[in-house]
Amino acid sequence: MDNELNADRLGFLLTDVARLFRAAFERRIGAAGLGVTPGEARALSRIAARKGARQSGIAEELGIEPMTLSRYLDRLEKAGLIERRSDPSDGRAKCIHITRRAGAVLSAIRRHSDELIEEVEEGLSEQEKQMLRTALKTMRGNFSRRLQE
Repeated sequence: MDNELNADRLGFLLTDVARLFRAAFERRIGAAGLGVTPGEARALSRIAARKGARQSGIAEELGIEPMTLSRYLDRLEKAGLIERRSDPSDGRAKCIHITRRAGAVLSAIRRHSDELIEEVEEGLSEQEKQMLRTALKTMRGNFSRRLQE
């Protein structure tokens, strides 16, 4: 039995790429002078993508503690970029919405993210890029289904 693990195994590759992407994203956003921290930028982007999702769901999707997200939301709300609204189906829960003012910040975040993605996809054909996205979405769906079981 071979006990050596290859650093090119899928789990290692996924972890390495995610870690490197996040570090590069944080450096870019930190240096961009957008008035938000990298963590706040990730939260704001997820909020924009999930349109009115519950605070607890956003924290789970970001893989952060609810209290960490709450601090991000406090600062984003103070900056006028998001608003918390009571969930119509459960008044105790809060749904998070972006404001019009968030548009410019989100555009800048998207621009930096798109530039980074373009750099890391260098050397991949359009077909390879599409296959990679399809495979990652399938894997994400497989994880989601298993978590719900």
